[in-house]
Amino acid sequence: MSKRKCKLCKAPFTGRSDKIFCSAQCKADYHNKLKAATLKATFNTDKILHRNRSILLEVMGKNLQQKKVDRDSLAKKNFRFEYMT
Repeated sequence: MSKRKCKLCKAPFTGRSDKIFCSAQCKADYHNKLKAATLKATFNTDKILHRNRSILLEVMGKNLQQKKVDRDSLAKKNFRFEYMT
């Protein structure tokens, strides 16, 4: 077994050849940092999408049938057309 360095803290360690972290804590911290970066990047977009869905629900009501809605009426409610899903 050769000595390698931890992907997060750079501490040397020994173990399996495919091991990349020195401890479970380093592994958890690494993945938590990745998750935080992803959440930060997607937070604003998710916020806009939730607002768009709320506007559509308000306009459509509980009616499950399709109906035409005037673009201006959505625009007045600050619907963000570039964020449709």
